[in-house]
Amino acid sequence: MVDTDEELIELVRRAATRLSRQERRFDAGTPELNMQLPDGSRLFATMTVSLRPSLVIRRHRFEISSLEELRLRGLLTEELQNFLTAAVRARRNFVIAGGTGSGKTTLLRALINEVPPSERIVTIEDAYELGLDHFEHLHPDHDALQSRPANIEGQGEITLADLTRMALRMDPDRVIVGEVRGAEAFPMLLAMSQGNNGSMCTMHADSTRSVFPKLAAYVSMASTGLPIDTVNLLLASALHFVIYIDNSDDWRQVASVREVVDCDGSNIISNEIFSLDKDGELVKAFPLRESTREFLAKYGYDDRSES
Repeated sequence: MVDTDEELIELVRRAATRLSRQERRFDAGTPELNMQLPDGSRLFATMTVSLRPSLVIRRHRFEISSLEELRLRGLLTEELQNFLTAAVRARRNFVIAGGTGSGKTTLLRALINEVPPSERIVTIEDAYELGLDHFEHLHPDHDALQSRPANIEGQGEITLADLTRMALRMDPDRVIVGEVRGAEAFPMLLAMSQGNNGSMCTMHADSTRSVFPKLAAYVSMASTGLPIDTVNLLLASALHFVIYIDNSDDWRQVASVREVVDCDGSNIISNEIFSLDKDGELVKAFPLRESTREFLAKYGYDDRSES
């Protein structure tokens, strides 16, 4: 495709100019580029901060779009599929955690596709990856928002936190943040705790339990000045379930699901309701709270029948 580093840089610049929906730069002053290509793939390139210019194109498999398909591929068990289907329909708030390439976005997309078509969804991303426009028949009423870097004069930046606040003014039933990794955690948690139930996000974490201190750290980036007890109270009131996907052995599977129960000062109280047994199989662990069990039963999940 190209023979020299200079040709690669020029190729990326042309892509930024011709293919991006927003103004994008790629030069010594802005040495990284993150953008969506017309087919939905994501392009990420670097220069000057790497030994040589680097280009990575990440393709998204939009054909894997349902919990059933993920179950057939081994990411979920049938019991977990039934639980997640009911929890989405019951408008529970989720955080999906995992490492790079673990399938967080794929699972998030499948959960979103369980949302009834009558509901209005607003998605917030750094680069369009969820691709709900591929599923217009499932989500006829949705808006997709994308962050924007500052221009050459340092003006016009739109952050994920800005977009989250904008989304709350767009009359959403659910707010979806593609990946939380900073100050946007605060308005997102406020949205979850103030009536936008059924909202979801992904984040990088190595367990369901480690999600809580990371989210608390992200909230602190918003310069709220809130003490940790208050932050944890917000977390406990906003979140219902946390999912962790493990891909440490070149095999992707949900390894843990945790129900958020309450907070006690600096601690989040939670129960791990699905975990891996000694054979690496996902099984039910701690039982759901009775109130949660009764609530999800209204949406088709019979916890006792799955025992």
